Amino acid sequence: MRKKKKLNIFALIVIIIGGGMALYNNYFHNIDSNRYLSSINEDKSIDYNGTHKSDKNSESFDFKKFDGKWSLMQFTSNKGNKISINDDTKISEGKFYIVILDSKYNIIAKKNELKDKGNINFTTPNDGKYSIRIIGANASGNFAINVSASNNIDISHKDFFD
Repeated sequence: MRKKKKLNIFALIVIIIGGGMALYNNYFHNIDSNRYLSSINEDKSIDYNGTHKSDKNSESFDFKKFDGKWSLMQFTSNKGNKISINDDTKISEGKFYIVILDSKYNIIAKKNELKDKGNINFTTPNDGKYSIRIIGANASGNFAINVSASNNIDISHKDFFD
């Protein structure tokens, strides 16, 4: 009888922990998880102050309270192309990532702006479209990147409201 009671208590604890984890994963995002960084949907909010600068290969702007995901640049490349993203982003508050995704939302490269230093360098694994996505949680600072490649790439920019 005592053994059965202990088994029931153990099963109840497992159910509570498992249910809590499922609830957390489905209703709260964890910005540090690859699952969240590469998910398809893009919900975003930002306090933008109008300092936007953009040309064919670069993007820069000051921002406050950025929450969510925004794939702000896309490019098409051949397989084996060496891509370099010169990153001068400075984050003063919150969490902020720059992530490179392929057309199937697989992470090709990522940078946690609070922990990782330097530029983002990678080689495209396949022919196709790639996205440069920023992800933030109550992030403020200055975003500034410049993209270059060993072979030609076709870069397009996505407006915040697209």
